Amino acid sequence: MSKRRFFLVGLPVVLALVVGGAVWFARPQKNVIIIEVTGRPGLAINGTAEVDGGSQELTGAVPAQFVLEGYRVTYSMASAEHTGEVRVRAVIGDAAIGSATTGDPPTRGVRGWVKSGWGWFPPKHWIESFDRQGEQPWLVPPP
Repeated sequence: MSKRRFFLVGLPVVLALVVGGAVWFARPQKNVIIIEVTGRPGLAINGTAEVDGGSQELTGAVPAQFVLEGYRVTYSMASAEHTGEVRVRAVIGDAAIGSATTGDPPTRGVRGWVKSGWGWFPPKHWIESFDRQGEQPWLVPPP
């Protein structure tokens, strides 16, 4: 095979493999988000989560922990009772990415989102308290 033919045929194949490999290793990865709920023991809580387009209920009693795994995760938690503060903390790996509280009396809920980033970028995330009475837009909308 001549050098010219190698460069015309072989070089594009090698470049495609290198670029394809770089894209493969830089693709977004699933995140494991742990939602830790603390407050007065036994306090009833409820919420929802949307993980990669699928919805699921988050119910239990304080203290509680919910494990969510996906590329895009949106969650919302609130106290099911009229007294007692609930604190919601989101953790990825060993790092807490934020926390918020419902207040006492619990007039607010807590919601947040996590979205995987490309390659070496960390996931984007947000957590906030919101007024449970009526619709309230996100301070930082989910992507």
